[in-house]
Amino acid sequence: MAYMQQQQVQDLSRGRKRRNEDEDMIECSLINNKSPQRRLSKCIKLAELKRQKTSVQKRTIRGALLETMDKDGLINIINSLLSKQPSLREEIMQSIPAPTILSSMNVLVDLEKKFIQSFPFNKNGPGTDDYTFSRVRESLYDLIDTLLQYANHFTSSQVFPSTCFTFLDHATYIAHRLPNWDNDENNSIKRNLYQELNQLWKLAIQNIASNLRQGEYYYNSDTVSEWAKSLAQHNSITNGYYFNEAVHEFTSQLGYMIGLPETNQENNNTITPLKTTSIVGDRR
Repeated sequence: MAYMQQQQVQDLSRGRKRRNEDEDMIECSLINNKSPQRRLSKCIKLAELKRQKTSVQKRTIRGALLETMDKDGLINIINSLLSKQPSLREEIMQSIPAPTILSSMNVLVDLEKKFIQSFPFNKNGPGTDDYTFSRVRESLYDLIDTLLQYANHFTSSQVFPSTCFTFLDHATYIAHRLPNWDNDENNSIKRNLYQELNQLWKLAIQNIASNLRQGEYYYNSDTVSEWAKSLAQHNSITNGYYFNEAVHEFTSQLGYMIGLPETNQENNNTITPLKTTSIVGDRR
């Protein structure tokens, strides 16, 4: 009996303590409600928190949407922005990193694959008639246009010579792989590409010769010899029809570095300074 009375007393004591704490909390709440400054501070903090959450959410959604897009989709968006707002072109172009040999060749390899895949089925293999040409013409133009854009970049004076010649070597092999069509008019595309590449090889040679005269770079004979081999190989593949000018430019400007005789401009059509039998060797 005494135990039960003691327990009741303890329960009553705890109840009074709990009620006192509740009353204190109510009083604090009333005090806060009566303080405009505290109430304003609380509203500002809530508004800031809400804005922060909204901002984070928007960035997350935007990033998530972009991550779901493939490369072609992103390129289309950028091209659309540039066409609608030309003023953005300079700012966007400055944000795009300069192409490298690897990145540019990855693009060209993909375009070459698209070109090959655009050929209509033929049980005897890819056709070379007018109908086939009409089916693949658009992808062929895309490949050549992109190749020349990269080639113009890599033959600029700001690009290191070895990088320039490496790209031209790869680009010229792509030109070799283009088909020859039954209708010779369709072959003008390949001929024009060869002529453009010939001019770009000449430009690269002239830039290097200028750098040498100004003492900006030094090239050892082994490196120059490799450049000569590449150019001579391409001239040989085209039977000397398209890269003769570049060959003579190379011999005239850089030939002395690897022991080649100087060319005579008056006999430019008969001189073949880069002999594939003696300089080129085996290229694998």
